[in-house]
Amino acid sequence: MGIILNYIEKNSYGKVKVYDTQKRFIEEYELDTFGEFDDHKNDVQPKDKATLFAESKPSKSDQIEIPAKDISLRKDYSLFKYFMDGTRHVYKVGDIAIDGVVYPLAVGQIIVGYCGRDKRDIKIGQFRRFIVLAVPIQYDTNHQGPNFFRHKCDELNATIRETPLYTRFGIQLDSVIPYGKPEEGQGEMGRNKYLRLAVARIQNEMLDQERILVNDLVMSAKISDNNEMLIKDGSIEYKKDFTNRPYEKALFTSKFALNFQYVVGVSKMFDPELLGKREPRIGTILAELKPHHRTNAYQYYHEGKVYCVWYIRLRDTINRPNRYADIIKVEMIMKEGENIKQTPLINSISAHLINEAYPVCYGNDARWANHLYPVYVTERFCKSMFIDEKLIIRMI
Repeated sequence: MGIILNYIEKNSYGKVKVYDTQKRFIEEYELDTFGEFDDHKNDVQPKDKATLFAESKPSKSDQIEIPAKDISLRKDYSLFKYFMDGTRHVYKVGDIAIDGVVYPLAVGQIIVGYCGRDKRDIKIGQFRRFIVLAVPIQYDTNHQGPNFFRHKCDELNATIRETPLYTRFGIQLDSVIPYGKPEEGQGEMGRNKYLRLAVARIQNEMLDQERILVNDLVMSAKISDNNEMLIKDGSIEYKKDFTNRPYEKALFTSKFALNFQYVVGVSKMFDPELLGKREPRIGTILAELKPHHRTNAYQYYHEGKVYCVWYIRLRDTINRPNRYADIIKVEMIMKEGENIKQTPLINSISAHLINEAYPVCYGNDARWANHLYPVYVTERFCKSMFIDEKLIIRMI
């Protein structure tokens, strides 16, 4: 057994039974807590037609062309200075039995980072790495609360620091995260129920660290206005329950809108029927969207926040695998009291996004048609910062 399982076995005073298992890497697409798409349905029916659109001058047409001259004018500079991504690897550690129930343990390696550019060249790369252990909340057999898990993290790190993993590689845990509160997992069935909850907690930690990174970029004035914006890979429709820090409400409520006002979320994998309540024909509109055209910008409500959402077809992909293969979903948060975004701003952002799609990463990623190249570079940068999984497995 590894360091973590040995520690639990020796320090549980017979209350917890430990089972070793074949260590295995859990692919990102396995046990996905979100499903197939980046976005999540949580809209409300608009009371009247006036709340349908989120731009100042919506078109009567279903498609708005971004003229070639407007795209060409922006080819030598960009509104977007930073590009952010979060990624994770999850490892099954083993199992522990508490009061006759067997629970899995999982370790997550999380990378959250960004790349920045000087003019058109990407020259800046910063990342943050976190290693977290997800344990069942029942491991706290005496019901001591959050201090118990902080204390366990300190004790585990004291043990790890006595090994070459720390002296040679500096590897230790950043936190021990409990999963499995009574309201979680209700209705779940099957042997993977608890593993799904563990993976969900690790996913939540990644999302929390994304929001913290955006807050830090704003506080350091790196993201400051509409000329120094950030593209976040994926949706910015964060669910309020997907957090391990409910006590830091400001990051996810009033301060969230301020932090994200110059952040543009770009999704490669989106639900084409997300706006079905507002625009029943949205699936057909997207399927028939022409290259370098966008939809109107729609208002979308998600967990009490209002978003400006539109779609762009980046290019005319030959032999595309499906009708959505070269379409991206674009999102911006609405500040409190804001009802619309100016149409010229939406057009400008759209033109810049089309420019960001070139060059392409054809052949290097199955989703190449939906990629913005700097976002692809940022993804590769973040993934390159993972610690070798053999070292992680030695720890666990």
